[in-house]
Amino acid sequence: MKDGDAIRPDGGLPAESRTALRGPAVRRLLALRAGKKLTAVHVRVAADALGVSERTVWRWLAAAERDESAAAEPGARAQTRDRFTVTPEVRRLLALWKGNVRAVHRELVLRAARQSPPAAPPPSLPTLHRAIQRDLTPGERAGLAGGERAARKHDVFLARPRPLRNKVWETDHMQAPVLVDVEGKARRPWITWFTYCATNAITGVAVTPGRPSRESVLAALRSAVLREDPYGLFGGLPEKVRVDRGKDFLSRTVTAAFDLLDVTVEDLPAYTPHLKGTVEGLNRCDVSVAQAD
Repeated sequence: MKDGDAIRPDGGLPAESRTALRGPAVRRLLALRAGKKLTAVHVRVAADALGVSERTVWRWLAAAERDESAAAEPGARAQTRDRFTVTPEVRRLLALWKGNVRAVHRELVLRAARQSPPAAPPPSLPTLHRAIQRDLTPGERAGLAGGERAARKHDVFLARPRPLRNKVWETDHMQAPVLVDVEGKARRPWITWFTYCATNAITGVAVTPGRPSRESVLAALRSAVLREDPYGLFGGLPEKVRVDRGKDFLSRTVTAAFDLLDVTVEDLPAYTPHLKGTVEGLNRCDVSVAQAD
């Protein structure tokens, strides 16, 4: 027995022993609660043995139910905290909910409940908070909540990595909120455009009086690719273009044009505008515009 482990004059356990026994005691009390056998006597006995008040023991139990690492052995708590890291799915949910960690946790719980067979339980809310604080930079967290401008406030001057030109584009249709005279009839025209994610520049655009089609997509693509007059200087050939399952963008004619230009088309899941936030922000949709190339 070490000198620090000697029994105290009052007969109580030394401080090191009480610290080591806290985890096993909390886990035992949680097991009794799960079996509906926990009583105030159990809590009183644990409090007397550990040299704390009964209120403190009840607080430990509440913390352990919120966060499983609170009941871990002292030497193993750091390992338990590092067990969960921010996954690509969590990053997508953070973008969808604009950095709202509680909303992301609620979504993870709902997804786990819908899976069959049941998947591994999602992390607790405190564990998710710690992982986000650890794995995301302050600039990334600010960008999720406030967009690209908020993220730039955390960047070191002239240290921001320069993206490759035309690495990622996004494309979409939008019906303009104006009325124009088309052969004597008032109509709202449709706009098809391509945007460059790194600068939010509009690289190509096409306007049609009726609903958009593959022809309007090809016209906008032509204006985006060509750089001579009258098209402008923002164009070029992108490495990748994001679309969201629009049949016009995925038609054989359009995909053949993308293949001819050696452009990768990223077909996003339906109803996920946050994954195409640059052009959706241009369309004035309520999504986070912080996008990574």
